[in-house]
Amino acid sequence: MKSRPMFLVAPTPVPVGGSVHDAGEAEFTSAFENAAIGMALVAPDSRRLRVNKSFSRMMGYSQAEMLSTAVHQITHPDDVDEDFRQRALCLAGEKQTYQHEKRYLHRDGHVVWGHLTCTLVRDANGRPLHFISQVQDISERKMAEQALRESEERFRSLTMLSSDWYWEQDEHFRFTAFSGTQQSGLWVHEQTLGKAHRRWDLPGLFPLRGTWEEHRSVLEAHQPFYDFQCVRTVPGDPPRYVSTSGEPVFDAEGRFRGYRGTARDITQSKLAEQRLRDTQALLHMAAQVGRLGAWAFEVGQPRMTWSEEVCVIHGVKRGFAPTLEEAVNFYAAEYQATMLAIYSACLKDGSPFDVEAQITTAKGRRVWVRAIGEAQWDERGRVVRLQGACQDITESKRAADDATMVAEQLTTTLESLTDAFFTVDRRWRFTYLNAEAERYLRRSRTELLGLEIWKAFPDLLEPVFAGNYQRAMNENVAVQFEAFYAPFGVWVQIKAYPSKQGLAIYTKDVTERIAAQQEILRLNAELEERVRQRTAQLQAANKELEAFSYSIAHDLRAPLSSIDGFSLMLEQTAGNDLAERCRHYLSRIRAGVKQMGELTDGLLSLTNLSRASLRSEPVDLAALACAAAASCRERSPERDADIEIAPTLPATGDPRLLAQVIGNLVGNAWKFTGRRERARIEVGSLQGEDGRPVYFVRDNGAGFDMAYASKMFEAFQRMHSPADFEGTGIGLAIVHKIVARHGGRIWAESATGQGATFYFTLGPGTH
Repeated sequence: MKSRPMFLVAPTPVPVGGSVHDAGEAEFTSAFENAAIGMALVAPDSRRLRVNKSFSRMMGYSQAEMLSTAVHQITHPDDVDEDFRQRALCLAGEKQTYQHEKRYLHRDGHVVWGHLTCTLVRDANGRPLHFISQVQDISERKMAEQALRESEERFRSLTMLSSDWYWEQDEHFRFTAFSGTQQSGLWVHEQTLGKAHRRWDLPGLFPLRGTWEEHRSVLEAHQPFYDFQCVRTVPGDPPRYVSTSGEPVFDAEGRFRGYRGTARDITQSKLAEQRLRDTQALLHMAAQVGRLGAWAFEVGQPRMTWSEEVCVIHGVKRGFAPTLEEAVNFYAAEYQATMLAIYSACLKDGSPFDVEAQITTAKGRRVWVRAIGEAQWDERGRVVRLQGACQDITESKRAADDATMVAEQLTTTLESLTDAFFTVDRRWRFTYLNAEAERYLRRSRTELLGLEIWKAFPDLLEPVFAGNYQRAMNENVAVQFEAFYAPFGVWVQIKAYPSKQGLAIYTKDVTERIAAQQEILRLNAELEERVRQRTAQLQAANKELEAFSYSIAHDLRAPLSSIDGFSLMLEQTAGNDLAERCRHYLSRIRAGVKQMGELTDGLLSLTNLSRASLRSEPVDLAALACAAAASCRERSPERDADIEIAPTLPATGDPRLLAQVIGNLVGNAWKFTGRRERARIEVGSLQGEDGRPVYFVRDNGAGFDMAYASKMFEAFQRMHSPADFEGTGIGLAIVHKIVARHGGRIWAESATGQGATFYFTLGPGTH
């Protein structure tokens, strides 16, 4: 975390050795020497003039040694040129301060990362005096960043080398990321990530067990799931099977952010399972009809009897009857001696057998078979017959080999995890630990396997650990929690998943993240306090400004009334004795006083808007518009105008203030259509994008240039000259402020000579 640079300016000139005489130098020396970060004064020629204790400790030198060591001698060679370049820019006057991260060489040779802030100090004539350097040790942060990059690289390697792939979904269950094998392309392509592609949106994808609704209910409950199996069928392609597991993701405030998990292609294992089921069904049917792939050998006869199924297994024609020696020769060379001994033992003393071995068929194909045999005796106890069955078990052996391989891959994956992973059985005994768990728990597998977790780690009996573990075990639900484990002095994140065998537990050290979150909370609290203070200052300033405006407007009324009254008395007293020019001057004076009075009234109205409390009650804007139109017609009964007002315009707000809005807008429309032979004014509403009404007042009057529309709602801004249309330029400012106080906004559309339309909205709950 970077600290804000603290700039200190040494008193000028800076003494090198000798006594300090003035208070300014003493104050600087105290701040310099006792600073918590490294500081140095460096001459323009790169000689050190002074260093503080913190900088010396950081580099492993004494202060005297630091002063006698050149700047570039303790700087990493790769960073020397950048230092000289930055100082040259400062000396050339192109900048005063620079800062960057650089590497220093500690006295013992190791690298110290520092955040350097360097400022050039000049004298009163602008000549360079010295640089003030401040160095904060950021080595720990750099090491943490490196560790994070290495951890991310290990995760990428794990996903790329694993047969599984990693996926992420957002809070709407849409896929947003994939990493791992290219098998992920079976389900979602990269160009579709983030679009409306959820698992159930993919064409031809169906769950093997349950329904999509059941799966969605698990997701909407933000519960983890594992081994959720689906099949995807695409016309022209064989079906593909996938198994996926996932867990919900929450942010620091506990808000749900989506899911992440792994998936793997299980097509081959599913097909192997299906083949095994088919084989078992066929064997069952063969047993029912007496065709089990049976064989027999009568003692004293030269040849064996093979059923049709046994002939098929060996790749020979139906009815083939080999000798015992020929039958043994079908076995692979490494099994022939063993099988001959087995047959001989069964012939001699009737020893039954049930063995698995490989044969080479007549077509040269190697096949795994299960050979079963037993003896039959005559009444004198002599073996007279051998009989048994032969089964092709190639596919089941392959499936078993695949299962073994998957188990080995799972073990490899678990051993490669960067998180500690271990399992316990229903009696709380350790049954598996990966390498990271050994390191994390600081105990070997040999010590822990078979040992009860509570005996190995008594501190786990604390409620936060034992309570969550027991809840997962007893209620058969996955749990996730974070807690501080005092014996190791670390914060840990625990995820426990139940099964019939017990619990699978992931443990991750999150100490650094928790510390970072606490630091963020502290900084946020500081920021909120600063914002609160600044807001209070702005509110106080606004109140003072409003009071000042009110005072100015209020105090102007009295002298304006005097001027108007005396000018009227002068006009009445002098009468016809005044010259025409004097009467003209007098009328100009009274007109100016009238305009000034109108401006003062406008200012008072604008100021009072901020002071007045806001009422909220139902208002029909159509009724207010009718009243405003009637007032306009009374003032100018000779005008020919079509005024169209909607039957009703319901709203909610302050009736008095909304009457000002409608009255001003309708009055403006009446004023600016004064030069039209037939004026047309319309008052109505439209439906906005958010569903709330947008009210409007439209006319066919003089209009205005939209280039100046951004200023039209400011006080005293006019779109036309006073000679064309009278007015103070404050009415629209009042309208804007009233609409804003109601939580809405106002805007206009117009063109010169083509009329104007004013639109406004009222905030939520005000219509």
